Amino acid sequence: MTDDLHVVLARIDAWLEANAPADHAALNPPAAQDDIDAIADRRFPLHPDLVTWLGRHDGVTATKGHGGPGVILSAGFILSGAEGMRAGQRTMEEAIAEWVDENESEDPALRDVYDGVYGYLFHVRWVPIATDITGGKLILDHRDGERFGNVLYGLHAGDTEGPVKVWDSLSHMFRDLLVALSAGTQIRLPYADPVTPHLAVTGSDAFVRWE
Repeated sequence: MTDDLHVVLARIDAWLEANAPADHAALNPPAAQDDIDAIADRRFPLHPDLVTWLGRHDGVTATKGHGGPGVILSAGFILSGAEGMRAGQRTMEEAIAEWVDENESEDPALRDVYDGVYGYLFHVRWVPIATDITGGKLILDHRDGERFGNVLYGLHAGDTEGPVKVWDSLSHMFRDLLVALSAGTQIRLPYADPVTPHLAVTGSDAFVRWE
């Protein structure tokens, strides 16, 4: 899957360079290997798809926010860099510690209720990889088994249900993106209305807008 991802990412880059140069310019250069390694810092193995993506682009720089260049994913997601992913994972750990202090002191059995997921929002093996305008996150699941590598959506404050799976893998996510960009077709996420990519502006300022 990872070898295929190299090809998919190269084709996305080529399409953006030819059709949406402002988006292409917003793609960051590769992340340093030390920064990639620091995301998990030996807590758990990073999924190869994530290593491949960050080895090509350390996220994006979206200087005009969720409505401008650099928002190449549907639903207005801004892709984080390795440093942001590391910070997101550590925030998970801190939030779990706070949740445990507030809840498990009352009922120690709660530690097993959520299969390691605390307060519907936190797991030490979830790595937030992108954020939308509402504060919701795309999360790469690093739990063992069939869930390893799933892309989830959630993490809104006050959620009473866990995140939902939106893609089986980062490879799947980027393949869907490539097809939508190349063919102008919809992307349909399970929690939202379908959206189609359109080019906003023309020339060197062109970028993709999802509507």
